[in-house]
Amino acid sequence: MTKSPVAIIILDGFGWRSQVEGNAVAQAKKPNFDRYYREYPHTTIKASGLDVGLPDGQMGNSEVGHTNIGAGRIVYQSLTRIDKAILDGEFSTNVALNSAFSHVIDNQSSLHLFGLLSDGGVHSHIQHLYALIETAKEKGIKKVYIHGFLDGRDVAPDSALQYVSKLEEKLTEIGLGEIATVSGRYYAMDRDKRWERVELAYNAIAHAEGPQFSCAKEAIEASHANQVYDEFVLPSVIVKDNHPVATIQSNDAIIFFNFRPDRAIQLSNAFTDKEWEHFDRGERANHVKFVTMTLYNPSIDAQVAFEPIELKNVLGEVLSNAGLKQLRIAETEKYPHVTFFMNGGRNEEFPGENRILIPSPKVATYDLKPEMSAYEVGEALYQSIINDENDAIILNFANPDMVGHSGMLEPTIKAIEAVDENLGKVVDAIIERNGVAIIFADHGNSETMITPEGTPHTAHTTVPVPVIVTKKDIQLREGGRLCDVAPTMLDLLHVQQPVEMTGESLIKK
Repeated sequence: MTKSPVAIIILDGFGWRSQVEGNAVAQAKKPNFDRYYREYPHTTIKASGLDVGLPDGQMGNSEVGHTNIGAGRIVYQSLTRIDKAILDGEFSTNVALNSAFSHVIDNQSSLHLFGLLSDGGVHSHIQHLYALIETAKEKGIKKVYIHGFLDGRDVAPDSALQYVSKLEEKLTEIGLGEIATVSGRYYAMDRDKRWERVELAYNAIAHAEGPQFSCAKEAIEASHANQVYDEFVLPSVIVKDNHPVATIQSNDAIIFFNFRPDRAIQLSNAFTDKEWEHFDRGERANHVKFVTMTLYNPSIDAQVAFEPIELKNVLGEVLSNAGLKQLRIAETEKYPHVTFFMNGGRNEEFPGENRILIPSPKVATYDLKPEMSAYEVGEALYQSIINDENDAIILNFANPDMVGHSGMLEPTIKAIEAVDENLGKVVDAIIERNGVAIIFADHGNSETMITPEGTPHTAHTTVPVPVIVTKKDIQLREGGRLCDVAPTMLDLLHVQQPVEMTGESLIKK
């Protein structure tokens, strides 16, 4: 029997903005998206700030977006939870954090703080680092070393000097802490198993191997002089009197203060895994305490400061309980989002859930191959559709976000055009089978490629995102949010929405 699937199609980073200048979404030739927009009901929904469980005005991101989409309710995010803990004093009494502090005090050793030095709020927040240093001071710790990862992606591409200057001012104010290493996030926060990148960051942190500089500012300025900006700064070692400021020693403690898991897993693995084959880790320190701000992966041997909130009756579970077959499909860069994050932090498939992982291309940066693996994703899904394999489909096209992060307008336009070609292929196949596609985005990015000052814009945005539902006999309401997408899918599938899902269908009754 021919299935009439309902599909969630996420155009990652495809925001909605009326101004055309610097807007890759508006400038791209996208005949398929434009046709669906003309012919079918459409609206915009909110994908940032309070509407996705983040602080007011905070830009959305893929992890937060997919968590809210899958949950069908607003999910209060780690950033919000940690901010609250700092404000109400729970931060200083946190069991996992105090285990690291006690370990250092008992062993008269050093505390190392790893994480992204920015206020982007996507992977970390520099205020959390300040709170850790202040708490360490209160606890009586004498030696604190910061291994800072430079952003340039969720904030301006050349803004690291500002964050390092503010950090150094804070260290002076608190009277504790030194910067020991700096690394571009390209190396320290790789998530694509490019172990040669992680190796450089690991060796700088653990063994003080790499380019040496007298201070963090000097390292950044030298890199900028070579037109290598924050994200790509080579892992660099800070030295004083011809000696490294710090290396990881036996009995030290490490707190990794990033709260978003996906780009913190590999470096954590490098420091904690007993069995290791990816690169030579050299002589390792013993009895090192490792604490992570949130649960990065259950396989990591670490204490967790803020355990995940358990989400019951997420979309995948509801579809499974209804006896429906569902497909999750994306390329490597967004595969965790359509699986782990969409399932509320669950790695395992639900019964009836199938998954297709398409490898992302092995290029240094995606502006070099803006089509990424969109054609392979499109073809794999097309084959699944014509073979009548699934009742529900969850698809992510990564290109608008991943190429948008380059800050380069022309490659991002090409990325969107490649997505549009494949969007038409799969959506037309769905419509031919009397199915319905919900086409939308998880957050903004590629609609804003240039800052007001005329420089490249590489970060996410707070703009609304478009939604198209390819069903002509309905009307869509205004004022929706990402958490309303799952109820909309259930509405179209005639599956009862569980009480845990507090989002509302976008379809007017």
